[in-house]
Amino acid sequence: MHADTPRLPSHVTSRVVYLITPITVCVGKRQGRSPVSPPISHGRVVLTARALYRCWLSCKNAFPSPDLKKEWANDVWNEACAKEAYPDLFRQDEEFVYSSLGFLNDIKVEIKHAVESLYGFDTSRAPDIISRNASRAQALLSNMTFIYQEPNIGGPPHYPYRHPIIQRVINLTWFEDKEDDGIVFHEYFAPIPFEVIALVLTVVECCIGEWSDGTWKESKFTEERYKSIYLSHVNTLLNLHSHGQHQQGGDLLAQIQYDLLREARYVSPPSTTDILF
Repeated sequence: MHADTPRLPSHVTSRVVYLITPITVCVGKRQGRSPVSPPISHGRVVLTARALYRCWLSCKNAFPSPDLKKEWANDVWNEACAKEAYPDLFRQDEEFVYSSLGFLNDIKVEIKHAVESLYGFDTSRAPDIISRNASRAQALLSNMTFIYQEPNIGGPPHYPYRHPIIQRVINLTWFEDKEDDGIVFHEYFAPIPFEVIALVLTVVECCIGEWSDGTWKESKFTEERYKSIYLSHVNTLLNLHSHGQHQQGGDLLAQIQYDLLREARYVSPPSTTDILF
């Protein structure tokens, strides 16, 4: 980097987002101006927009349709301009397009070892271990047993949506340090949205499936295979939430949302997380 190149704020550079096509920007009024090299103000807005788009994937819909992606691109850009106080920046809508699959695959790679550890998969090549891994993967994926705090393979599971992998993935992905999205854009994560929980469960389900043959074999996170699984998790959570609102004991899923947020803040410096509460 040249010595005279301005530094961008650290909070918008903490994670990678996958920008498929280059950006051409027109500075000033849209009509009567030619595209020029983007100034540093444009760079700040681009990076903030990327981070915001990542939040929308996490908290609204991990698999937006092409039309929704275009709508989001416009809304996210406007929000980023407002946050960075550069309201007069313009862009060409069709050139601000993201891929969500890269983001989701990155989460999967990041949590691979956590899944192995917390669900008891063993990398040994011994035949009995391979057989046990395969049986464990099958049992965990059956009836969503993997979501329970105590999967109790072979018996009834206990405490749904309380398995520690959920908290671990949330911490690693959105709250690991003060520059992560869950801290910088805390308004999207208070409390932890059902869509975030559904995304986590979908990625974890993919990771467990990589052990279905008894030895780990990578499985790419594809929309064709996992969009329906994600939507199923979202719908299940929303239905349980709606049902819980009418129960005498209260909405247990709402409590889980707040518990996940409360625990997530402890992995970040207190000076940055106090703003959440």
